Amino acid sequence: MKTKNVKSKITKSLIVGLIAILPLSFISCEEDENDDQINIEGIYVVNEGNFGSNNGSITLINPDEKETIQNYFSKNNNWSLGDVVQDLSFYEDKGFIVVNNSQKVEVVDKETFESLGVIEGLSYPRQFLGINDNKGYLTNGSSATGENGDVLVIDMSEYLVIDTIEAGKGPESMVKYENNVYVTNSGGYSADNTVSVINTDNDEVTKTIDVKDIPTDIIKDDNDNLWVYCKGLGSWQDGGPTNSHLVKINTSDNSTTDYDIGKVTSYGNYLMAAGPDNESIYYTGADGIYKMDIKANSVPESPIIKTIPYGLDINPENGNIYCIVAAESSGYAIRYDNESNLIDSTKVGISPNAAVFE
Repeated sequence: MKTKNVKSKITKSLIVGLIAILPLSFISCEEDENDDQINIEGIYVVNEGNFGSNNGSITLINPDEKETIQNYFSKNNNWSLGDVVQDLSFYEDKGFIVVNNSQKVEVVDKETFESLGVIEGLSYPRQFLGINDNKGYLTNGSSATGENGDVLVIDMSEYLVIDTIEAGKGPESMVKYENNVYVTNSGGYSADNTVSVINTDNDEVTKTIDVKDIPTDIIKDDNDNLWVYCKGLGSWQDGGPTNSHLVKINTSDNSTTDYDIGKVTSYGNYLMAAGPDNESIYYTGADGIYKMDIKANSVPESPIIKTIPYGLDINPENGNIYCIVAAESSGYAIRYDNESNLIDSTKVGISPNAAVFE
Protein backbone atom coordinates (compact mmCIF):
# COMPACT_ATOMS: atom_id res chain seq x y z
CA MET A 1 0.00 0.00 0.00
CA LYS A 2 2.90 2.38 0.42
CA THR A 3 6.04 2.84 -1.60
CA LYS A 4 8.48 4.38 0.79
CA ASN A 5 10.62 6.47 -1.50
CA VAL A 6 7.64 8.59 -2.55
CA LYS A 7 5.37 8.58 0.48
CA SER A 8 6.75 11.66 2.19
CA LYS A 9 5.79 13.86 -0.78
CA ILE A 10 2.98 16.37 -0.25
CA THR A 11 1.11 18.45 -2.76
CA LYS A 12 1.30 22.22 -2.74
CA SER A 13 -2.48 22.48 -2.29
CA LEU A 14 -2.35 20.34 0.83
CA ILE A 15 0.36 22.50 2.37
CA VAL A 16 -1.68 25.63 1.65
CA GLY A 17 -4.79 24.07 3.17
CA LEU A 18 -2.87 22.95 6.22
CA ILE A 19 -1.44 26.40 6.83
CA ALA A 20 -4.97 27.79 6.74
CA ILE A 21 -6.26 25.27 9.28
CA LEU A 22 -3.49 24.98 11.84
CA PRO A 23 -3.68 28.40 13.55
CA LEU A 24 -7.24 27.70 14.74
CA SER A 25 -6.20 25.26 17.47
CA PHE A 26 -2.98 23.48 18.33
CA ILE A 27 -2.04 20.94 21.00
CA SER A 28 1.66 20.98 21.83
CA CYS A 29 2.16 19.82 25.42
CA GLU A 30 5.27 17.64 25.65
CA GLU A 31 6.57 15.96 28.79
CA ASP A 32 10.10 16.14 30.14
CA GLU A 33 12.38 14.04 27.96
CA ASN A 34 14.40 13.06 31.04
CA ASP A 35 11.54 11.06 32.54
CA ASP A 36 12.48 7.37 32.70
CA GLN A 37 9.02 6.28 31.60
CA ILE A 38 6.00 8.28 30.54
CA ASN A 39 2.48 6.91 30.11
CA ILE A 40 -0.82 8.52 29.21
CA GLU A 41 -3.98 7.04 27.75
CA GLY A 42 -4.91 8.23 24.32
CA ILE A 43 -4.49 7.92 20.58
CA TYR A 44 -1.40 6.61 18.84
CA VAL A 45 -0.18 8.27 15.64
CA VAL A 46 2.17 6.26 13.42
CA ASN A 47 4.95 8.42 11.96
CA GLU A 48 6.93 6.85 9.13
CA GLY A 49 9.84 9.28 9.33
CA ASN A 50 12.11 10.04 6.40
CA PHE A 51 13.10 7.10 4.24
CA GLY A 52 16.64 5.96 5.15
CA SER A 53 16.89 8.26 8.18
CA ASN A 54 15.98 6.04 11.17
CA ASN A 55 13.62 8.70 12.55
CA GLY A 56 10.26 6.93 12.46
CA SER A 57 8.25 7.25 15.67
CA ILE A 58 5.00 6.93 17.56
CA THR A 59 3.19 10.00 18.93
CA LEU A 60 0.74 9.50 21.79
CA ILE A 61 -2.07 12.05 22.13
CA ASN A 62 -4.57 12.54 24.96
CA PRO A 63 -6.96 15.06 23.38
CA ASP A 64 -9.09 15.45 26.53
CA GLU A 65 -6.14 16.51 28.68
CA LYS A 66 -4.28 18.31 25.86
CA GLU A 67 -1.26 16.06 26.39
CA THR A 68 1.11 14.91 23.66
CA ILE A 69 4.19 12.68 23.85
CA GLN A 70 6.46 12.59 20.83
CA ASN A 71 8.79 9.59 20.30
CA TYR A 72 6.72 7.53 22.74
CA PHE A 73 8.50 4.25 21.99
CA SER A 74 11.97 5.77 22.27
CA LYS A 75 11.22 7.46 25.59
CA ASN A 76 10.12 4.17 27.11
CA ASN A 77 12.96 2.08 25.64
CA ASN A 78 15.93 4.43 25.21
CA TRP A 79 16.54 3.56 21.56
CA SER A 80 15.21 4.71 18.22
CA LEU A 81 12.29 2.85 16.73
CA GLY A 82 13.77 2.65 13.24
CA ASP A 83 13.43 3.49 9.56
CA VAL A 84 9.89 3.88 8.12
CA VAL A 85 7.40 2.97 10.84
CA GLN A 86 4.66 1.40 8.77
CA ASP A 87 1.95 0.13 11.07
CA LEU A 88 0.84 -0.33 14.69
CA SER A 89 -1.74 -2.84 15.88
CA PHE A 90 -2.70 -4.37 19.21
CA TYR A 91 -3.67 -7.87 20.21
CA GLU A 92 -4.65 -8.56 23.81
CA ASP A 93 -1.92 -6.99 25.98
CA LYS A 94 0.70 -6.52 23.25
CA GLY A 95 1.43 -3.96 20.56
CA PHE A 96 3.11 -4.81 17.25
CA ILE A 97 4.99 -1.99 15.50
CA VAL A 98 5.96 -2.76 11.90
CA VAL A 99 9.17 -0.94 10.86
CA ASN A 100 9.36 -1.41 7.13
CA ASN A 101 12.83 -0.32 6.04
CA SER A 102 14.42 -1.64 9.25
CA GLN A 103 12.89 -5.00 8.30
CA LYS A 104 11.52 -5.79 11.74
CA VAL A 105 8.52 -5.74 14.04
CA GLU A 106 8.96 -4.33 17.54
CA VAL A 107 6.71 -6.03 20.11
CA VAL A 108 5.75 -3.92 23.13
CA ASP A 109 3.77 -4.21 26.32
CA LYS A 110 0.46 -2.46 25.68
CA GLU A 111 0.35 -0.77 29.09
CA THR A 112 3.96 0.41 29.41
CA PHE A 113 5.10 0.38 25.75
CA GLU A 114 8.31 -1.30 26.89
CA SER A 115 9.92 -3.73 24.45
CA LEU A 116 9.06 -7.42 24.77
CA GLY A 117 11.02 -8.62 21.75
CA VAL A 118 11.68 -8.16 18.06
CA ILE A 119 10.56 -10.13 14.99
CA GLU A 120 13.54 -10.00 12.62
CA GLY A 121 14.73 -11.52 9.35
CA LEU A 122 11.99 -9.82 7.30
CA SER A 123 12.35 -8.39 3.81
CA TYR A 124 9.50 -5.88 3.39
CA PRO A 125 7.00 -6.02 6.29
CA ARG A 126 3.73 -4.09 5.93
CA GLN A 127 0.96 -4.89 8.41
CA PHE A 128 0.47 -7.17 11.43
CA LEU A 129 -2.78 -8.86 12.47
CA GLY A 130 -3.20 -10.94 15.61
CA ILE A 131 -5.15 -14.14 14.84
CA ASN A 132 -5.28 -15.88 18.23
CA ASP A 133 -3.14 -16.35 21.32
CA ASN A 134 -0.76 -18.59 19.39
CA LYS A 135 -0.22 -16.87 16.05
CA GLY A 136 -0.40 -13.67 14.08
CA TYR A 137 -0.15 -12.80 10.39
CA LEU A 138 2.32 -10.33 8.85
CA THR A 139 2.15 -9.18 5.22
CA ASN A 140 5.60 -9.08 3.63
CA GLY A 141 7.06 -8.50 0.17
CA SER A 142 7.67 -5.56 -2.16
CA SER A 143 7.08 -7.46 -5.43
CA ALA A 144 9.72 -5.19 -6.97
CA THR A 145 10.50 -7.68 -9.73
CA GLY A 146 6.95 -8.98 -10.18
CA GLU A 147 7.12 -11.88 -7.73
CA ASN A 148 4.33 -12.73 -5.31
CA GLY A 149 4.61 -11.65 -1.69
CA ASP A 150 3.86 -13.60 1.47
CA VAL A 151 1.79 -13.60 4.60
CA LEU A 152 4.13 -14.74 7.36
CA VAL A 153 2.75 -16.76 10.26
CA ILE A 154 4.23 -15.46 13.53
CA ASP A 155 4.54 -17.32 16.83
CA MET A 156 2.95 -14.93 19.35
CA SER A 157 5.16 -15.95 22.27
CA GLU A 158 8.55 -16.55 20.63
CA TYR A 159 8.19 -13.78 17.98
CA LEU A 160 9.46 -16.05 15.21
CA VAL A 161 8.28 -16.79 11.67
CA ILE A 162 6.88 -20.33 11.78
CA ASP A 163 5.25 -20.58 8.33
CA THR A 164 4.88 -18.74 5.03
CA ILE A 165 1.71 -18.34 2.97
CA GLU A 166 2.11 -17.16 -0.62
CA ALA A 167 -0.28 -14.32 -1.48
CA GLY A 168 -0.40 -11.93 -4.44
CA LYS A 169 1.97 -9.12 -5.36
CA GLY A 170 2.64 -6.62 -2.60
CA PRO A 171 0.34 -7.97 0.14
CA GLU A 172 -0.78 -5.08 2.31
CA SER A 173 -3.78 -4.69 4.63
CA MET A 174 -5.76 -7.50 6.25
CA VAL A 175 -9.10 -8.03 7.98
CA LYS A 176 -10.39 -11.14 9.77
CA TYR A 177 -13.94 -12.40 9.33
CA GLU A 178 -14.91 -15.66 11.02
CA ASN A 179 -12.09 -18.11 10.25
CA ASN A 180 -10.88 -16.28 7.14
CA VAL A 181 -8.39 -13.45 6.66
CA TYR A 182 -8.80 -11.26 3.57
CA VAL A 183 -5.51 -9.79 2.26
CA THR A 184 -5.27 -6.89 -0.19
CA ASN A 185 -2.58 -7.42 -2.83
CA SER A 186 -1.53 -3.87 -3.68
CA GLY A 187 1.19 -4.76 -6.18
CA GLY A 188 4.03 -3.28 -4.12
CA TYR A 189 6.40 -1.75 -6.68
CA SER A 190 4.50 -3.67 -9.37
CA ALA A 191 0.70 -3.97 -9.78
CA ASP A 192 -2.08 -6.30 -8.66
CA ASN A 193 -5.87 -6.27 -8.43
CA THR A 194 -6.73 -9.16 -6.14
CA VAL A 195 -7.65 -10.08 -2.57
CA SER A 196 -6.36 -13.38 -1.16
CA VAL A 197 -8.57 -15.32 1.25
CA ILE A 198 -6.69 -17.36 3.87
CA ASN A 199 -8.26 -20.04 6.05
CA THR A 200 -6.81 -19.45 9.53
CA ASP A 201 -7.39 -23.06 10.57
CA ASN A 202 -4.84 -24.44 8.09
CA ASP A 203 -3.04 -21.25 6.94
CA GLU A 204 -3.85 -21.87 3.28
CA VAL A 205 -5.20 -19.58 0.55
CA THR A 206 -8.66 -20.87 -0.38
CA LYS A 207 -9.74 -18.23 -2.89
CA THR A 208 -8.50 -15.21 -4.82
CA ILE A 209 -11.02 -12.44 -5.46
CA ASP A 210 -10.62 -10.03 -8.38
CA VAL A 211 -11.22 -6.39 -7.43
CA LYS A 212 -9.89 -3.15 -9.02
CA ASP A 213 -6.33 -1.91 -9.50
CA ILE A 214 -4.01 -1.49 -6.49
CA PRO A 215 -6.15 -2.55 -3.51
CA THR A 216 -4.55 -1.12 -0.37
CA ASP A 217 -7.01 -0.92 2.51
CA ILE A 218 -9.86 -3.16 3.73
CA ILE A 219 -12.52 -2.89 6.47
CA LYS A 220 -15.65 -4.76 7.59
CA ASP A 221 -19.08 -3.14 7.87
CA ASP A 222 -22.12 -3.82 10.08
CA ASN A 223 -23.56 -6.27 7.53
CA ASP A 224 -20.36 -8.35 7.58
CA ASN A 225 -19.50 -7.18 4.08
CA LEU A 226 -15.96 -6.06 3.32
CA TRP A 227 -14.94 -2.80 1.66
CA VAL A 228 -11.69 -2.56 -0.30
CA TYR A 229 -10.03 0.72 -1.21
CA CYS A 230 -8.41 0.43 -4.66
CA LYS A 231 -6.14 3.36 -5.53
CA GLY A 232 -5.91 2.69 -9.26
CA LEU A 233 -2.87 2.52 -11.51
CA GLY A 234 -0.51 5.47 -11.69
CA SER A 235 0.34 7.21 -14.95
CA TRP A 236 3.79 5.57 -14.89
CA GLN A 237 2.33 2.04 -14.84
CA ASP A 238 1.32 -0.07 -17.82
CA GLY A 239 -2.35 0.60 -18.58
CA GLY A 240 -2.42 3.61 -16.28
CA PRO A 241 -3.71 5.83 -15.04
CA THR A 242 -6.95 4.23 -13.88
CA ASN A 243 -9.54 5.64 -11.49
CA SER A 244 -9.76 4.77 -7.82
CA HIS A 245 -12.60 2.54 -6.63
CA LEU A 246 -14.37 1.22 -3.57
CA VAL A 247 -15.17 -2.47 -3.94
CA LYS A 248 -17.69 -4.18 -1.66
CA ILE A 249 -17.21 -7.91 -1.12
CA ASN A 250 -20.25 -9.91 -0.02
CA THR A 251 -18.76 -12.44 2.43
CA SER A 252 -21.60 -14.92 1.90
CA ASP A 253 -20.56 -15.64 -1.70
CA ASN A 254 -17.50 -13.37 -2.33
CA SER A 255 -19.37 -11.47 -5.05
CA THR A 256 -18.27 -7.87 -5.60
CA THR A 257 -19.81 -4.47 -6.28
CA ASP A 258 -17.56 -1.59 -7.29
CA TYR A 259 -17.95 2.18 -7.03
CA ASP A 260 -15.87 4.57 -9.13
CA ILE A 261 -14.66 7.48 -6.95
CA GLY A 262 -12.48 9.29 -9.50
CA LYS A 263 -8.70 9.45 -9.46
CA VAL A 264 -7.26 9.93 -5.95
CA THR A 265 -3.72 11.29 -5.99
CA SER A 266 -2.77 10.87 -2.30
CA TYR A 267 0.41 8.85 -1.72
CA GLY A 268 -1.12 7.49 1.47
CA ASN A 269 -2.72 4.10 1.79
CA TYR A 270 -4.86 4.16 4.94
CA LEU A 271 -7.48 6.19 3.10
CA MET A 272 -10.70 4.52 4.28
CA ALA A 273 -12.33 3.96 7.67
CA ALA A 274 -15.60 2.70 9.14
CA GLY A 275 -17.86 4.90 11.23
CA PRO A 276 -18.39 4.06 14.93
CA ASP A 277 -21.49 1.97 14.17
CA ASN A 278 -19.95 0.37 11.05
CA GLU A 279 -23.02 1.56 9.12
CA SER A 280 -21.09 4.15 7.17
CA ILE A 281 -17.81 4.30 5.25
CA TYR A 282 -15.47 7.28 5.22
CA TYR A 283 -13.08 7.44 2.30
CA THR A 284 -10.71 9.77 0.50
CA GLY A 285 -12.05 10.85 -2.87
CA ALA A 286 -10.59 12.97 -5.63
CA ASP A 287 -11.32 16.27 -3.86
CA GLY A 288 -11.68 15.46 -0.17
CA ILE A 289 -13.12 13.09 2.44
CA TYR A 290 -16.53 11.52 1.76
CA LYS A 291 -19.05 9.70 3.94
CA MET A 292 -21.15 6.92 2.42
CA ASP A 293 -23.96 4.85 3.93
CA ILE A 294 -23.25 1.14 3.49
CA LYS A 295 -26.77 0.65 2.06
CA ALA A 296 -26.33 3.33 -0.60
CA ASN A 297 -26.36 2.35 -4.27
CA SER A 298 -24.07 5.17 -5.36
CA VAL A 299 -21.27 7.29 -3.94
CA PRO A 300 -22.07 10.75 -2.50
CA GLU A 301 -21.67 13.78 -4.74
CA SER A 302 -19.82 16.10 -2.34
CA PRO A 303 -17.06 15.68 0.26
CA ILE A 304 -17.73 16.41 3.93
CA ILE A 305 -14.16 17.70 4.35
CA LYS A 306 -12.24 19.32 1.50
CA THR A 307 -8.80 17.99 2.39
CA ILE A 308 -6.97 15.06 0.81
CA PRO A 309 -5.13 13.32 3.66
CA TYR A 310 -2.17 10.96 3.84
CA GLY A 311 -4.14 8.85 6.31
CA LEU A 312 -7.78 8.72 7.45
CA ASP A 313 -9.16 7.23 10.67
CA ILE A 314 -12.35 7.46 12.76
CA ASN A 315 -12.44 7.28 16.56
CA PRO A 316 -14.83 4.37 17.26
CA GLU A 317 -15.95 5.87 20.58
CA ASN A 318 -17.11 9.32 19.50
CA GLY A 319 -16.93 9.43 15.71
CA ASN A 320 -14.20 12.07 15.61
CA ILE A 321 -12.55 12.17 12.18
CA TYR A 322 -8.75 12.17 12.12
CA CYS A 323 -7.25 13.62 8.96
CA ILE A 324 -3.54 12.73 8.95
CA VAL A 325 -1.38 15.03 6.84
CA ALA A 326 2.35 15.10 6.16
CA ALA A 327 4.14 18.43 5.90
CA GLU A 328 7.77 18.94 4.83
CA SER A 329 9.03 18.17 8.36
CA SER A 330 6.58 17.26 11.12
CA GLY A 331 3.05 16.22 10.20
CA TYR A 332 -0.30 16.91 11.82
CA ALA A 333 -3.32 15.02 13.09
CA ILE A 334 -6.29 17.27 12.29
CA ARG A 335 -9.40 16.37 14.30
CA TYR A 336 -13.01 16.97 13.25
CA ASP A 337 -16.20 16.04 15.10
CA ASN A 338 -18.75 13.67 13.60
CA GLU A 339 -20.45 16.64 11.93
CA SER A 340 -17.18 17.52 10.15
CA ASN A 341 -16.52 20.60 12.28
CA LEU A 342 -12.86 21.32 12.94
CA ILE A 343 -11.87 20.69 16.58
CA ASP A 344 -8.10 21.06 16.67
CA SER A 345 -4.79 20.06 15.13
CA THR A 346 -1.87 18.32 16.82
CA LYS A 347 1.72 18.39 15.62
CA VAL A 348 3.07 14.85 15.46
CA GLY A 349 6.16 13.21 13.92
CA ILE A 350 7.55 13.09 10.40
CA SER A 351 5.29 11.70 7.65
CA PRO A 352 2.42 10.36 9.80
CA ASN A 353 0.19 7.80 8.08
CA ALA A 354 -2.44 6.67 10.61
CA ALA A 355 -4.13 7.14 13.97
CA VAL A 356 -4.70 4.04 16.09
CA PHE A 357 -7.40 3.94 18.79
CA GLU A 358 -6.98 1.46 21.63
